[in-house]
Amino acid sequence: MSEIESGFFQSGGYNLAYKIHRNGKDNALLLFHGFQDASDTFLYQFPFLSQHFDIYRFDYRGHGDSDWLREGNYHFIQTLVDVKTFISSFLPEKFHILGHSMGGGIGARFAGIYPERIKSLVCLEGFMSLQSPEFEKKRLKAWLDTIENNEVGTKDRKNKTFSSIDEVASRLKPVYPKLDSSKIRDLAEYLTKKTDHGYQWKNDPLYKRGFPFVFSPFLTRHLWESIDSPTLIIYGKETHLMPENREEILSHFKHLEYIEMENAGHNMHHDQPELLVELLSAFYKKHDLIFNLS
Repeated sequence: MSEIESGFFQSGGYNLAYKIHRNGKDNALLLFHGFQDASDTFLYQFPFLSQHFDIYRFDYRGHGDSDWLREGNYHFIQTLVDVKTFISSFLPEKFHILGHSMGGGIGARFAGIYPERIKSLVCLEGFMSLQSPEFEKKRLKAWLDTIENNEVGTKDRKNKTFSSIDEVASRLKPVYPKLDSSKIRDLAEYLTKKTDHGYQWKNDPLYKRGFPFVFSPFLTRHLWESIDSPTLIIYGKETHLMPENREEILSHFKHLEYIEMENAGHNMHHDQPELLVELLSAFYKKHDLIFNLS
Protein backbone atom coordinates (compact mmCIF):
# COMPACT_ATOMS: atom_id res chain seq x y z
CA MET A 1 0.00 0.00 0.00
CA SER A 2 1.30 3.45 -0.91
CA GLU A 3 2.33 5.88 1.83
CA ILE A 4 3.64 9.40 1.34
CA GLU A 5 6.03 10.69 3.98
CA SER A 6 6.59 14.44 3.93
CA GLY A 7 8.66 16.74 6.07
CA PHE A 8 11.88 18.72 6.19
CA PHE A 9 15.52 17.70 6.42
CA GLN A 10 18.46 19.87 7.40
CA SER A 11 21.30 20.70 5.04
CA GLY A 12 23.80 23.46 5.71
CA GLY A 13 21.51 24.97 8.33
CA TYR A 14 18.50 25.13 5.99
CA ASN A 15 15.19 23.29 6.17
CA LEU A 16 14.49 21.60 2.84
CA ALA A 17 11.10 20.10 2.01
CA TYR A 18 10.97 16.47 0.93
CA LYS A 19 8.48 13.74 0.11
CA ILE A 20 8.95 9.98 -0.07
CA HIS A 21 6.37 7.80 -1.80
CA ARG A 22 6.76 4.43 -0.09
CA ASN A 23 5.12 2.06 -2.55
CA GLY A 24 6.66 -1.19 -1.28
CA LYS A 25 8.68 -1.67 -4.46
CA ASP A 26 12.24 -2.02 -3.08
CA ASN A 27 13.34 -0.06 -6.16
CA ALA A 28 14.27 3.56 -5.41
CA LEU A 29 13.89 6.48 -7.83
CA LEU A 30 15.30 9.92 -7.04
CA LEU A 31 13.64 12.84 -8.85
CA PHE A 32 15.31 16.18 -9.62
CA HIS A 33 13.16 19.14 -10.65
CA GLY A 34 14.18 22.06 -12.84
CA PHE A 35 15.05 25.73 -12.32
CA GLN A 36 12.25 27.79 -10.72
CA ASP A 37 10.17 24.63 -10.37
CA ALA A 38 9.49 22.18 -7.52
CA SER A 39 9.51 18.43 -6.95
CA ASP A 40 5.77 18.28 -7.68
CA THR A 41 6.68 18.85 -11.34
CA PHE A 42 6.34 15.13 -12.13
CA LEU A 43 2.73 14.99 -10.90
CA TYR A 44 1.49 13.54 -14.21
CA GLN A 45 4.10 10.76 -14.06
CA PHE A 46 3.53 9.80 -10.40
CA PRO A 47 0.82 7.18 -11.14
CA PHE A 48 3.11 5.26 -13.52
CA LEU A 49 6.27 5.70 -11.44
CA SER A 50 4.49 4.62 -8.25
CA GLN A 51 3.67 1.25 -9.84
CA HIS A 52 7.36 0.45 -10.13
CA PHE A 53 9.37 2.58 -7.71
CA ASP A 54 9.61 4.05 -4.26
CA ILE A 55 9.91 7.75 -5.11
CA TYR A 56 12.25 10.18 -3.36
CA ARG A 57 12.17 13.91 -4.04
CA PHE A 58 12.93 17.29 -2.48
CA ASP A 59 12.80 21.00 -3.28
CA TYR A 60 16.17 22.74 -3.70
CA ARG A 61 17.10 25.74 -1.60
CA GLY A 62 15.08 28.71 -2.77
CA HIS A 63 12.52 26.46 -4.48
CA GLY A 64 9.13 25.05 -3.54
CA ASP A 65 8.58 24.75 0.20
CA SER A 66 12.28 24.83 1.10
CA ASP A 67 14.04 27.70 2.88
CA TRP A 68 15.34 30.68 0.98
CA LEU A 69 18.99 31.66 1.35
CA ARG A 70 19.59 33.84 4.41
CA GLU A 71 22.94 35.29 3.34
CA GLY A 72 25.34 35.30 0.42
CA ASN A 73 24.48 34.10 -3.09
CA TYR A 74 23.15 30.94 -4.65
CA HIS A 75 25.67 28.53 -6.17
CA PHE A 76 25.42 25.11 -7.82
CA ILE A 77 27.72 23.56 -5.19
CA GLN A 78 25.03 24.22 -2.57
CA THR A 79 22.63 22.09 -4.58
CA LEU A 80 25.11 19.22 -4.85
CA VAL A 81 25.68 19.37 -1.08
CA ASP A 82 21.92 19.25 -0.48
CA VAL A 83 21.56 16.33 -2.89
CA LYS A 84 24.29 14.37 -1.09
CA THR A 85 22.73 15.15 2.30
CA PHE A 86 19.30 13.97 1.13
CA ILE A 87 20.72 10.77 -0.35
CA SER A 88 22.76 10.00 2.76
CA SER A 89 19.71 10.58 4.95
CA PHE A 90 17.06 8.64 3.06
CA LEU A 91 18.07 6.61 0.00
CA PRO A 92 19.32 3.03 -0.24
CA GLU A 93 22.76 2.20 -1.60
CA LYS A 94 21.59 1.94 -5.22
CA PHE A 95 18.86 3.91 -6.96
CA HIS A 96 17.59 5.35 -10.25
CA ILE A 97 17.65 9.04 -11.24
CA LEU A 98 15.10 11.01 -13.28
CA GLY A 99 15.70 14.73 -13.73
CA HIS A 100 14.22 17.57 -15.75
CA SER A 101 16.16 20.60 -17.06
CA MET A 102 18.54 21.79 -14.32
CA GLY A 103 17.63 18.55 -12.54
CA GLY A 104 18.85 16.57 -15.54
CA GLY A 105 22.20 18.34 -15.36
CA ILE A 106 22.44 17.72 -11.62
CA GLY A 107 21.49 14.07 -12.03
CA ALA A 108 24.08 13.49 -14.77
CA ARG A 109 26.86 15.03 -12.68
CA PHE A 110 25.91 13.08 -9.59
CA ALA A 111 25.74 9.85 -11.61
CA GLY A 112 29.31 10.52 -12.72
CA ILE A 113 30.57 11.24 -9.21
CA TYR A 114 28.97 8.09 -7.76
CA PRO A 115 28.53 5.74 -10.75
CA GLU A 116 28.54 2.63 -8.56
CA ARG A 117 25.31 3.77 -6.88
CA ILE A 118 23.24 4.57 -9.97
CA LYS A 119 21.00 1.92 -11.59
CA SER A 120 19.75 4.14 -14.42
CA LEU A 121 19.78 7.79 -15.46
CA VAL A 122 17.03 9.65 -17.35
CA CYS A 123 17.55 13.30 -18.28
CA LEU A 124 14.70 15.34 -19.73
CA GLU A 125 16.96 17.95 -21.29
CA GLY A 126 19.38 19.69 -18.91
CA PHE A 127 22.48 20.30 -21.03
CA MET A 128 23.84 23.68 -22.13
CA SER A 129 25.81 24.84 -25.13
CA LEU A 130 29.54 25.12 -24.56
CA GLN A 131 30.45 28.80 -24.34
CA SER A 132 33.75 30.52 -25.14
CA PRO A 133 35.98 31.90 -22.34
CA GLU A 134 35.20 35.41 -23.62
CA PHE A 135 31.46 34.79 -23.21
CA GLU A 136 32.00 33.48 -19.68
CA LYS A 137 34.21 36.48 -18.85
CA LYS A 138 31.45 38.87 -19.93
CA ARG A 139 28.88 36.91 -17.93
CA LEU A 140 31.04 37.09 -14.81
CA LYS A 141 31.65 40.81 -15.31
CA ALA A 142 27.91 41.46 -15.69
CA TRP A 143 27.26 39.52 -12.50
CA LEU A 144 29.96 41.42 -10.58
CA ASP A 145 28.74 44.77 -11.91
CA THR A 146 25.37 44.10 -10.32
CA ILE A 147 26.69 42.44 -7.15
CA GLU A 148 24.65 44.76 -4.94
CA ASN A 149 21.51 43.27 -6.49
CA ASN A 150 22.72 39.67 -6.20
CA GLU A 151 22.91 39.47 -2.43
CA VAL A 152 20.26 38.46 0.05
CA GLY A 153 18.17 41.34 1.34
CA THR A 154 18.16 43.50 -1.77
CA LYS A 155 15.17 45.10 -3.44
CA ASP A 156 15.43 42.54 -6.26
CA ARG A 157 14.02 39.98 -3.84
CA LYS A 158 10.54 41.47 -3.94
CA ASN A 159 8.00 38.82 -4.80
CA LYS A 160 5.04 39.66 -7.03
CA THR A 161 1.59 39.18 -5.50
CA PHE A 162 -1.33 37.83 -7.55
CA SER A 163 -4.96 38.31 -6.59
CA SER A 164 -6.04 34.76 -7.45
CA ILE A 165 -4.92 31.38 -8.76
CA ASP A 166 -6.62 32.29 -12.03
CA GLU A 167 -4.29 35.28 -12.38
CA VAL A 168 -1.30 33.03 -11.72
CA ALA A 169 -2.58 30.58 -14.34
CA SER A 170 -2.91 33.36 -16.91
CA ARG A 171 0.71 34.29 -16.23
CA LEU A 172 1.81 30.70 -16.79
CA LYS A 173 -0.18 30.13 -19.98
CA PRO A 174 2.45 31.62 -22.36
CA VAL A 175 5.12 29.44 -20.73
CA TYR A 176 3.03 26.29 -21.20
CA PRO A 177 1.13 26.92 -24.48
CA LYS A 178 0.26 23.25 -25.02
CA LEU A 179 -1.46 22.75 -21.65
CA ASP A 180 -5.19 22.94 -21.10
CA SER A 181 -6.61 25.18 -18.39
CA SER A 182 -6.94 22.42 -15.76
CA LYS A 183 -3.28 21.47 -16.04
CA ILE A 184 -2.20 25.10 -15.99
CA ARG A 185 -4.14 25.45 -12.76
CA ASP A 186 -2.38 22.39 -11.30
CA LEU A 187 0.96 24.07 -11.91
CA ALA A 188 -0.24 27.40 -10.56
CA GLU A 189 -1.30 25.77 -7.30
CA TYR A 190 1.95 23.94 -6.57
CA LEU A 191 4.19 26.85 -7.61
CA THR A 192 2.53 29.44 -5.35
CA LYS A 193 1.77 30.01 -1.68
CA LYS A 194 -1.25 31.75 -0.16
CA THR A 195 -0.51 34.97 1.72
CA ASP A 196 -2.65 37.57 3.49
CA HIS A 197 -2.69 39.61 0.29
CA GLY A 198 -3.09 36.93 -2.36
CA TYR A 199 -0.71 34.43 -3.96
CA GLN A 200 3.06 34.59 -4.41
CA TRP A 201 5.62 32.41 -6.15
CA LYS A 202 7.23 29.96 -3.75
CA ASN A 203 10.60 30.34 -5.44
CA ASP A 204 13.15 32.91 -4.31
CA PRO A 205 13.36 35.74 -6.90
CA LEU A 206 17.07 36.05 -6.11
CA TYR A 207 17.70 32.67 -7.75
CA LYS A 208 17.00 34.22 -11.15
CA ARG A 209 20.17 36.31 -10.83
CA GLY A 210 22.12 33.18 -11.73
CA PHE A 211 25.51 31.84 -10.68
CA PRO A 212 28.83 33.68 -11.14
CA PHE A 213 30.54 30.55 -12.51
CA VAL A 214 29.41 27.53 -14.46
CA PHE A 215 30.48 24.01 -13.54
CA SER A 216 33.82 23.22 -15.20
CA PRO A 217 33.07 21.91 -18.73
CA PHE A 218 36.14 19.66 -18.58
CA LEU A 219 35.14 18.11 -15.26
CA THR A 220 31.54 17.81 -16.43
CA ARG A 221 32.57 15.79 -19.48
CA HIS A 222 34.76 13.54 -17.37
CA LEU A 223 31.79 12.90 -15.09
CA TRP A 224 29.54 12.03 -18.04
CA GLU A 225 32.18 9.58 -19.28
CA SER A 226 32.27 7.97 -15.82
CA ILE A 227 28.58 7.00 -15.86
CA ASP A 228 28.15 3.21 -16.06
CA SER A 229 24.37 2.87 -15.97
CA PRO A 230 21.85 2.79 -18.84
CA THR A 231 21.14 6.39 -19.80
CA LEU A 232 18.20 7.98 -21.59
CA ILE A 233 18.28 11.61 -22.73
CA ILE A 234 15.10 13.13 -24.15
CA TYR A 235 14.66 16.52 -25.80
CA GLY A 236 11.45 18.09 -26.99
CA LYS A 237 11.57 18.70 -30.75
CA GLU A 238 10.17 22.18 -30.14
CA THR A 239 12.47 23.06 -27.25
CA HIS A 240 14.05 26.50 -27.13
CA LEU A 241 17.04 25.05 -25.24
CA MET A 242 18.58 22.64 -27.75
CA PRO A 243 22.37 22.95 -27.28
CA GLU A 244 24.33 23.86 -30.40
CA ASN A 245 26.92 21.20 -29.53
CA ARG A 246 24.36 18.45 -28.94
CA GLU A 247 26.32 15.72 -30.74
CA GLU A 248 29.48 16.55 -28.79
CA ILE A 249 27.54 16.33 -25.50
CA LEU A 250 25.96 13.00 -26.38
CA SER A 251 29.31 11.52 -27.41
CA HIS A 252 30.46 11.45 -23.77
CA PHE A 253 27.81 8.94 -22.58
CA LYS A 254 28.76 5.27 -22.87
CA HIS A 255 25.33 3.61 -22.62
CA LEU A 256 23.09 6.20 -24.20
CA GLU A 257 19.68 6.22 -25.83
CA TYR A 258 18.64 9.59 -27.27
CA ILE A 259 15.11 10.57 -28.25
CA GLU A 260 13.51 13.75 -29.56
CA MET A 261 9.87 13.91 -28.55
CA GLU A 262 7.33 15.05 -31.14
CA ASN A 263 4.96 17.92 -30.36
CA ALA A 264 6.79 18.81 -27.15
CA GLY A 265 8.89 21.69 -25.93
CA HIS A 266 11.26 22.02 -23.00
CA ASN A 267 8.59 20.94 -20.50
CA MET A 268 7.83 17.65 -22.23
CA HIS A 269 6.60 15.99 -19.03
CA HIS A 270 3.71 18.48 -19.10
CA ASP A 271 3.30 18.82 -22.87
CA GLN A 272 3.15 15.07 -23.57
CA PRO A 273 2.78 13.26 -20.22
CA GLU A 274 1.33 10.05 -21.68
CA LEU A 275 4.01 9.80 -24.37
CA LEU A 276 6.72 10.35 -21.79
CA VAL A 277 5.34 7.49 -19.71
CA GLU A 278 5.47 5.25 -22.80
CA LEU A 279 9.10 6.17 -23.43
CA LEU A 280 10.08 5.67 -19.80
CA SER A 281 8.31 2.32 -19.66
CA ALA A 282 10.05 1.09 -22.82
CA PHE A 283 13.46 2.20 -21.55
CA TYR A 284 13.09 0.63 -18.11
CA LYS A 285 11.71 -2.63 -19.52
CA LYS A 286 14.45 -2.88 -22.14
CA HIS A 287 17.06 -2.90 -19.40
CA ASP A 288 15.03 -5.13 -17.04
CA LEU A 289 14.67 -2.30 -14.56
CA ILE A 290 10.91 -2.75 -14.20
CA PHE A 291 8.62 -5.64 -15.01
CA ASN A 292 5.13 -6.10 -16.40
CA LEU A 293 2.54 -5.98 -13.64
CA SER A 294 0.26 -8.97 -13.26
